[in-house]
Amino acid sequence: MNSDLEREFYCTLKLVSGEEIVSLIMVDDTDALDPLIILQEPIVIQYSTQGAFSQIKLEPWLKTTEEDIFFIRLSKVITMTEIYDIDLINLYTDFNDQKNELKEEREEMEETENLIDKSQAEKNISKKMGFLGSISDTKKSLEELFKKDIKDNTKEL
Repeated sequence: MNSDLEREFYCTLKLVSGEEIVSLIMVDDTDALDPLIILQEPIVIQYSTQGAFSQIKLEPWLKTTEEDIFFIRLSKVITMTEIYDIDLINLYTDFNDQKNELKEEREEMEETENLIDKSQAEKNISKKMGFLGSISDTKKSLEELFKKDIKDNTKEL
């Protein structure tokens, strides 16, 4: 069997679980009995019809991870076909481009927020803040306050 590992192509896969996935894939057939399919940014396309209107919904295949590359065995695939439809390929690439842009923006915002928080913390802390002293002085001060409080409470009884 010739290895298609060096050849990427857009593909629709129907899995044994019933999911229909669109992805850029490569096939590693070094294991001739059960080749490995490498999926890059797979998405699920859901079609729905309400009356005369049809619409599609695009979602990442796995929603709980930020990973882009996934591996499945050919034994988990019912059927697969290469996609030649430019509109479908553009839909796939546009969706993933937008997803990646949002991810980058979110990462930049988090990085900026972390830098702002760090700089604010550094600006707000100075040696004038709080009380600098020795442990023994602080202990004496707290004991005096405690003894004073006990004397005040006993007078009231």
